[in-house]
Amino acid sequence: MTRGPRPGPPSSPAARVAWLTDEIRRHDRLYYESDRPEISDPEYDALLRELRDLEEAHPELRSPDSPTQRVPGAAVEGLQQAEHRLPMLSLENTYDDGEVREWLESIAQFLGAPADSLVFACEPKLDGAALEIIYEQGRLTQAVTRGDGRVGDDVTHTVRTIRGLPHALEGAAPARLEARGEVIMTRAAFERVNKAREAAGEELFINPRNTAAGTLKLLDPALARARPLTFFGYGLGEVEGLRSPATGAAPRGHREAMEALAALGLPTALELSVRGDLAGVLAHHAALLARRDELPFEVDGTVIKVDDFRLQERLGLRARSPRWAIAYKFPARQGTTVVLDIGVNVGRTGALTPGAIVAPVHVAGVTITSISLFNRDEVARLGIKPGDRVLIERAGDVIPHVVGVTHSGPGEPWRMPEACPVCHTPVRAVEDEAVVRCPNPRCPAVLKRRIEHFVSRAALDIEGVGEKLIGQLVDGGHVKRLADLYALDEATLAGLERMGELSARNVLEGLEASRTRPLARLINGLGIPHVGETVAEKLADHFPTLEALRAAGVDELRGLAGIGPAVAASVRAFLDDPDERENLDLLLARGLQPAASTRRADGPLAGQTFLFTGTLARLSRREAQERVKTLGATLLSGVSSKLDVLVVGEKPGSKLKKAQELGVKVLSEDEFVRLLEESGG
Repeated sequence: MTRGPRPGPPSSPAARVAWLTDEIRRHDRLYYESDRPEISDPEYDALLRELRDLEEAHPELRSPDSPTQRVPGAAVEGLQQAEHRLPMLSLENTYDDGEVREWLESIAQFLGAPADSLVFACEPKLDGAALEIIYEQGRLTQAVTRGDGRVGDDVTHTVRTIRGLPHALEGAAPARLEARGEVIMTRAAFERVNKAREAAGEELFINPRNTAAGTLKLLDPALARARPLTFFGYGLGEVEGLRSPATGAAPRGHREAMEALAALGLPTALELSVRGDLAGVLAHHAALLARRDELPFEVDGTVIKVDDFRLQERLGLRARSPRWAIAYKFPARQGTTVVLDIGVNVGRTGALTPGAIVAPVHVAGVTITSISLFNRDEVARLGIKPGDRVLIERAGDVIPHVVGVTHSGPGEPWRMPEACPVCHTPVRAVEDEAVVRCPNPRCPAVLKRRIEHFVSRAALDIEGVGEKLIGQLVDGGHVKRLADLYALDEATLAGLERMGELSARNVLEGLEASRTRPLARLINGLGIPHVGETVAEKLADHFPTLEALRAAGVDELRGLAGIGPAVAASVRAFLDDPDERENLDLLLARGLQPAASTRRADGPLAGQTFLFTGTLARLSRREAQERVKTLGATLLSGVSSKLDVLVVGEKPGSKLKKAQELGVKVLSEDEFVRLLEESGG
């Protein structure tokens, strides 16, 4: 639910403390219970810091249930609660080098030791949900969320579905182990889940963190299993009998404790580094920030801990956080701005996608002026309209999205138009979906988007045909369907704006070269609903010609591995559509002769899986991928235990390290080229 502007904060210390307490509690409820935050993390931290400063200046105003004395979080209805034997606290946050220096100096002064004598463990601050997993005599017996730091939700039923998390520890297990860590959803898993939801017509999840937290608290473990989670340990609760694999004695510090967890088979926090001075700590943070978008999961900062357990015990705990650790947060991924207008984009399938035009706002290194609102259901959920102030978020390379409306402007909520804004045809709602479509196949907007897809690199790869040229061809009536591209001549092209004779010849040469592209490229380029590159390749592998595909029945299509009833019905409906039949007839009549699939099921690389990372110098990425597919190999989208070969170019990123950790075979580009030569590719 959106709200209007709240009253301005009072100025007297007592009234200000009361206002801050109410405001922080409200934001806690929005974030932890409703999953509808209204402010960014730095803005929330600023409120909490101001309250803490006021309470320190006026101790008589501090109450036992102040937000500064409690960890935020609430119980979930339907789940049993469990008490932590030791408090499960959150961390103090900081946002600049100077505050890290002040923290380091304060703990050195507290300990009465030189700052340069302290050793710190630095690790990524994973953006997920905090969890405590309890093992007794080596068996997983319970898993509890952090909750309010004292009591959390028992989520053992969903935690047992987490792949890679042992139900029984390896080796000499301690009598009791409370392993604390973060439950996350990797970016790749998040994308897979959202693609499945999109195909099913379900509302998309907003981000990996909220999805992981929500999945953890599902009542049905079968639903949780369908949303793959990952656990990384980063600390300990109460333990009995834990031993360091290096010394055989109890761990003396954080690094030894993490080594002990890893030896028991528990996944531990990655990128752990031990530094002995401030410069090393800050260098580690800067390096992690530089690699932030290369990591397979969301990271929002660096956790810095005093490594020595004896010193941790001397430093002790505050009400909400330990003194011996701090979170150095990365620059905000969120920001607030005002919606100036809401428009609609018409896609290649006729789907109308609303989008907000916003006042420019700088978030995560990018100035944002427009944001997709996805579909009518998302607009209704947000209750968004021009004039609203909104909280937006951008994570990595993900398109920015609206988290929620923070202040509601005047006027009525925006509604989807009843007619296509381009061709004015009445729109049609799709049953059981949030999608509204323009049903006119000749709609200029639909045709432009279809041509853009048809000429893209993943499809017919026609050079020289860009968005501006496509606009001129469609608006001028020169192209009314895809097949009309192959009826263009030099005189028509040269007469268009910014198109001389040389440019016209280049376009015609690109069109000529595209006539014999692989059949899979053509199938993908046609824009059949639910058919992307992977499905197009499956179809091309089975049907040697376009004519054979056009003659296939639904039952034959459904019989192919990886093609379900919805995809089969979509392919058959597309091929039966009179306009599409006419377009395909014209494409063939105008000289398209797509090459049959050259994939060899018995090829020298059959049964092997490949992945490419970094920049290749001797081959393009797409060419390299097509070479290995021709030889029978299969491509994967990420590093996993199923991967056989990782081919590495320049600046490979995090995939290389993960592949090395899993023992995956790694080839340089030169080694890959030699493999192709030896395999006849």
